[in-house]
Amino acid sequence: MMAFCSCQKVIHLNLGTSTSRYVIVGNVTDQPGPYTISITKSINFDQDNVFPAVSGASVYITDSTAGITDTLTEVTPGNYQTHTIAGVSGHVYHLGVLVNGNSFASSSIMPQPVGLDSIYTQAAVFGNNTDVVPLYRDPVGTGNYYHLVLTVQDSVSQEIYIHDDEATDGNEVQSALRNDIKVNSGNAITVELQCIDHGVFQYFKDLQQTIQQNSATPANPESNITGGSLGYFSAHTVRKKTIIAQ
Repeated sequence: MMAFCSCQKVIHLNLGTSTSRYVIVGNVTDQPGPYTISITKSINFDQDNVFPAVSGASVYITDSTAGITDTLTEVTPGNYQTHTIAGVSGHVYHLGVLVNGNSFASSSIMPQPVGLDSIYTQAAVFGNNTDVVPLYRDPVGTGNYYHLVLTVQDSVSQEIYIHDDEATDGNEVQSALRNDIKVNSGNAITVELQCIDHGVFQYFKDLQQTIQQNSATPANPESNITGGSLGYFSAHTVRKKTIIAQ
């Protein structure tokens, strides 16, 4: 299960797994902490979607730019929380996990933030639903990667929205988010724009392609965590806006 820091989005990672593996998911953002790392075990494809929590792990996050290490505390089964570390753009963050004799590690650099200028709705191209369009300006200089999270009321879209600036460098970007949630008048619609690094972008790109395969034996997306676990670790910025559907 993958949980996002401010908006919670659940994606089941029971993809192509025959042997149970650790699933590590965590985020450090430029919003106030604490931040959480979750550790569960994967399940076989034909099992119920109940992912066992993993307790008793040693988890730490190091801000190598500031020279600060935070040892996390297990606050609920499988969920480990920071105490002092803060997310700062341009800083490099290292995750370390030791559990049952297994060692896992990951690094992520937090990009500079990009502002979310506005969002609006429009009739869906296909079907009778309502799509949501965020507007933001990509800064000049290629190498910017984005992950967007769409929430309608308390429901988080299961669509994966990612962009890079290969074709939009320095331009205003407005790309409709195909919405899988019914929008009614008066609903609160929130878009969260995350600036992510290339490793996290590649993870979500692989996950998106895996889901689109619609195969009986899909492959697991490539993790940016070394040691053989599933999941990802991301240091990213967050900007979001909310409108009320008319």
